[in-house]
Amino acid sequence: MAEQSASNEEILSAFTSSADKMQALVQNLSEPDLDWVSEIDGWSVRQIVHHVADDCDVWSLCIKKAIATPGVMVRFEGFPGNEAWAQGLAFEQREIGPAINLMTAHRQYIAHLLTHFPDVWEQSVKFGDAKGDIVGEMTVRGMVKMLTEHMLEHVEAVAAIIGGNSAGA
Repeated sequence: MAEQSASNEEILSAFTSSADKMQALVQNLSEPDLDWVSEIDGWSVRQIVHHVADDCDVWSLCIKKAIATPGVMVRFEGFPGNEAWAQGLAFEQREIGPAINLMTAHRQYIAHLLTHFPDVWEQSVKFGDAKGDIVGEMTVRGMVKMLTEHMLEHVEAVAAIIGGNSAGA
């Protein structure tokens, strides 16, 4: 299987370094620079940073549940969608320092857990809908890979925003 081609150590290294890449991209941006927006979806650098930090926060619990209580059901009830969530949490207004810290701490914490419990990579959680019906399942390996890919997609998006705005500077 293609999913099994990377070792756990390689996956974990990519997982932890993905947050470092985001931090490196944004660390020297000024407050006005953080409000540069993507031509694709209209999200600013600031909003993207908060979005991926929130993903770290949400999925951390799912990973911990898969480790501590494999097979348990997780439900994401009440999530209004990315736009409403971002608006409700004022992604466009808040400073990014705490979000960067959360991303880094999340990656370090999950890496610590997976190093401490090396045999949990195939443990999973089930996802349930509002009625309690199971609609999916994901392993720890799948969640870590998904979070890594998601972060790297947004690293690329932020790099493109910076490149597009700094080219004219």
